Amino acid sequence: MATVEDMIKRYETDPEIKKEVDEILAKDKVTIADFKAFAKKHDVEVSLFDMPKYMAEAKKLGLIK
Repeated sequence: MATVEDMIKRYETDPEIKKEVDEILAKDKVTIADFKAFAKKHDVEVSLFDMPKYMAEAKKLGLIK
């Protein structure tokens, strides 16, 4: 099972993951359903309780507003 940190590294190097994330972010609103579906699809181990932390990190990286 991948970690969030693994997925961040893949995002930086894998154009398909980057494209998928960009499509999710293009909606200007990331929902819990989007988050859960992406995590499940890529077998990422993450708790919904950690979502605010990851949203803050995504904002810091400039991925979302």
